[in-house]
Amino acid sequence: MARCYVCGKTARFGKSVTFSAERNSRVFKPNLQRVRIVLEDGKVKRVYVCTKCLKAGKVVKAVTIRD
Repeated sequence: MARCYVCGKTARFGKSVTFSAERNSRVFKPNLQRVRIVLEDGKVKRVYVCTKCLKAGKVVKAVTIRD
């Protein structure tokens, strides 16, 4: 199962409750994106990062230069 490289966010389990109060199991999945990031030592690594961490700027995305 994929997990966020920054915050460790992974799938959570819960119940969906219908109008008649029936309970069914469901999964709350984080919005994970596979991105190339630059690590502290300058190396580039491809990891899964949740969109909350991407939007907050907790990682630096690697730039690809194409000629």
